[in-house]
Amino acid sequence: MPTVSMTVNGESVSSEVEPRTLLVQYLRENLGLTGTHVGCDTSQCGACVVHVNGKSAKSCTMLAVQAEGSEVSTIEGLAD
Repeated sequence: MPTVSMTVNGESVSSEVEPRTLLVQYLRENLGLTGTHVGCDTSQCGACVVHVNGKSAKSCTMLAVQAEGSEVSTIEGLAD
């Protein structure tokens, strides 16, 4: 399994993930950041949107490994 490393809400994180793990799954299941949701299963609703390197991204259509080395901000990071 590949290891993915990124900065999430200002904290460096790193862990092994299945190659097919979506970013939304990684945030919710591995990091416990449950503010990001899967709302529609069609990538239309926007409940999964996070900021990746300062740009909006739908985390339900992005693999966690694609965020390798990125800076990710979730709703929890905005709330602080």
